[in-house]
Amino acid sequence: MRSTRRPALVRLRKLLLTDSLPFWLLPVLAVMSISGCAIERGKAWDRPAADPAAPALSLVLIGEAGFPGRTAAHSASELERTLAARRRDGVPVVLLWLGDVLGDDCDPAVALTRPGVRDLVRVARSHESAGGPSFAVLGAHEWRCGAPSLHLQPNTGPRPWRLPAANYVVRVDHDGGARVVSTCSENACSVEPADADAFVDLVLLDTAAWLGPPAQGGPLLTAADASLAQQQALLAALEQTPQAATPRLLVTHHPIETAGPHGQGGLYPDSAFALHPEPLRRAIDRGLFAGALSGHDRSLSATADIADAVKRSSRFWLKRPVFQVVSGGTAHPDGAPAGGRRGWVYYQSQALAPDLLSNRAGFAELVIGRVSYTALLHQRKHGRWRAAQIEVPRERPPHPAETRSPVLDPCLRCDPLTPRQ
Repeated sequence: MRSTRRPALVRLRKLLLTDSLPFWLLPVLAVMSISGCAIERGKAWDRPAADPAAPALSLVLIGEAGFPGRTAAHSASELERTLAARRRDGVPVVLLWLGDVLGDDCDPAVALTRPGVRDLVRVARSHESAGGPSFAVLGAHEWRCGAPSLHLQPNTGPRPWRLPAANYVVRVDHDGGARVVSTCSENACSVEPADADAFVDLVLLDTAAWLGPPAQGGPLLTAADASLAQQQALLAALEQTPQAATPRLLVTHHPIETAGPHGQGGLYPDSAFALHPEPLRRAIDRGLFAGALSGHDRSLSATADIADAVKRSSRFWLKRPVFQVVSGGTAHPDGAPAGGRRGWVYYQSQALAPDLLSNRAGFAELVIGRVSYTALLHQRKHGRWRAAQIEVPRERPPHPAETRSPVLDPCLRCDPLTPRQ
């Protein structure tokens, strides 16, 4: 059943500016919980997804994958089918793990062998054994478990991905070959200039060091500060490295903006432009990235340009368009039956309205062509898999100096303080 945000519900949310709920509201919220468990938006869901035009590279995004159960197993089966289809078509694939790969268990030896999760691991290992690259970023759970440096894996190891540093750059060539092209030491970083073979640069950053900070003091906070210093140095190196015609994509655990409960005004608001550290905000504003790929929220979404959402959440006007794909529904989505109140319409973001959205199980894929990006969302609905897509041109002009602004109403329970304040 498709759920849409009705004007009456929007007005209701604006009236509730405190956490205390009146007794009369409980039946209303009960109805909202029934209608809001499964959210699906976007006209593209109503028609079959066409094959992306002239695909040259596929980035398959795996988010919130560490939760065991049948959902993870179902996603693994569809992931395996998708990878096989891309191989048949001669399209190289890079797997990107978007953090929280351990689920609710801090021991990797246990977390990666649980039912469902081990199916995802098996598919990823098969992908790697066939020569397919696989990379990861740190997530909030890796930091909560402590000692995130233990999860770093520069080369082949026990986990089915590479994670050479908390912050690093991967260059993917036209033939699908991928290699790390950044080097950091003592808060100084360098990035190799792109050559004629370069097709796209993936900038993988550790957002959890800022947006999921550990308790005050102690070695874990010192490690978080070190990761942020490395991140700042890497972004400075990117700003000084000639970009030429090679686009850059930001890959993180936390989205720049998100439409789910982690968005501004949602149940757990921690993913909005203003909440990111200043060096990353500056890099986004300067047009360093054509788009952003993230997880964290347990849903799937694709947005051609997040500029309106940034205006609404952060009162900031981006100079250039930035597309965004969120893929966090691999193993434990917010939709029915397991989502609970995280899936209620009442608890979703008030800033971002994606072009495509689903909080059912699935994963996202970014297919990069010579002239456009195609964001493809794979979702499982009523036991069947289907996909929808939006296409974004690779070449887009900057925003006009003056643009029409969205409604900038105050959002519910907005916190004006950053996570470090």
